Amino acid sequence: MRQVAPLVIATLAAIGVALSPVFLPPQFLRPSRDDALDIIGVAADYSLSVQNAEAGGFVTPPMPEAAKAPHIEFIETKPCGATEASEECVVLDGQLGQETERLLEASWHDAAVNLESYADITPENPLPKTIDIRRLQSSSAGEIARLQMAASRQKLDVIPTSGLAIADVRRRISLRGDMPSDHLWIFSAPWVAGDLAFVEVGFVCGSECGRGENYALRKIDGKWRVIAVQSSWVS
Repeated sequence: MRQVAPLVIATLAAIGVALSPVFLPPQFLRPSRDDALDIIGVAADYSLSVQNAEAGGFVTPPMPEAAKAPHIEFIETKPCGATEASEECVVLDGQLGQETERLLEASWHDAAVNLESYADITPENPLPKTIDIRRLQSSSAGEIARLQMAASRQKLDVIPTSGLAIADVRRRISLRGDMPSDHLWIFSAPWVAGDLAFVEVGFVCGSECGRGENYALRKIDGKWRVIAVQSSWVS
């Protein structure tokens, strides 16, 4: 009996460790500097792919480094909790319930299928293609939505500032060389929870023109990849 007790205790302890992530709140962190810049770079490349698809697949030479500054803004976004949104705080709130849960989960679109919807856009057909929602919805939508809403309930100081320099951020972002002078891209400081990273990308094309999207990325085989996209605002 004495020999069995340590085995039982060890087994129960192992089960407790395995189950603890299910019951403990997720940890929301800033990634390392290199990871953060990689996340921003991958998000920017995905956004550029959408831009090229929107242009009918026409690719232009990239914007020179010296010309990027007026076209790229970087903000230290954080989960807002109960506070109001501001330029430095993006509301991630939502309610896990009946209709709202289904609506929010369906809003996380598979990144590959989302990009596919922009293919073959022409002046005669300027809107994205309609794609079956069952294909468009991300298989990770539920997991991502729950992390997103858990983050919204955290205090503002849970995630520290990123410490990223705007010059380093700009170097990781590629822009089309034919971008109009009044267009602006806005990238948020990424945050991570486990193997998932989140970053917001905004586009401003005038005083009442623009859109914002949340990107969810996962590290696969050592590299960050955009796996899902969620619309956050449209003007």
